[in-house]
Amino acid sequence: MHLFSTLPGELINMFKDFGLAAEAVGANAYVIGAYPRSIILKEDCSDIELTVTGDHEKMLHCLVKSYPIAKNKKIKKDGKYLLLESPYNEGDHIKVGRSRKDENGGIGDIHSEIFSRGLSLDSLAISTNATSFGEVIDAGGAMDDIRSGIIRILKRDVFEVSPIFIFRSLYYKARYRFPFEPITETLWLEAVKLGCHKKLSHEEIDAEIEKIRGEKYGKDEMRFLRAHTKLFGDDLGFKLKLPHK
Repeated sequence: MHLFSTLPGELINMFKDFGLAAEAVGANAYVIGAYPRSIILKEDCSDIELTVTGDHEKMLHCLVKSYPIAKNKKIKKDGKYLLLESPYNEGDHIKVGRSRKDENGGIGDIHSEIFSRGLSLDSLAISTNATSFGEVIDAGGAMDDIRSGIIRILKRDVFEVSPIFIFRSLYYKARYRFPFEPITETLWLEAVKLGCHKKLSHEEIDAEIEKIRGEKYGKDEMRFLRAHTKLFGDDLGFKLKLPHK
């Protein structure tokens, strides 16, 4: 399946250039996360993220130096990611990162990156390299979950290891009105009861709640949070942000 075939020609050419730049430095580049999901759901999306198996910094500098699509575009750092000025949307950036290794410390490849992403609907990847351009990599079962409309974690300990997903999963419920699949719902409740969210700062939680509040079905998830206030505890500071009944 070639999801790129539904895109405008200018975007297809941009993704081809990403792949050529990656190949020039001995790497592989994949579009991952929100953009592949948006193609399936037929929604507008300017959130383009690349994961690179290899040296993502060399790949980007090669792109900016040698390919007209990104000629003289600025690159800046944002933690472990690099941000490239979008060639098409002023003010937007393309997020580029190196594929993460698995928990055993193996070589970072597209499969270890997929299973590091927490939620299946954020794990779909599309190759940009010439030899496999447009190939869909769906090791996490994202396609079925997106089309079925469910939220599913990729590993049982996601909420414990990365408690930000306690709130990020609610963001996707607020955005799409997708329900949790049963095991994910059980593990979500267990994580909250265990207080895994207390590893997060008040600022991190507040930021996630603001994202939830701003989505189409945000009011539903705010009511859900209100119903579980006692589980979270009153010391987190987000209770005051919940809407009045």
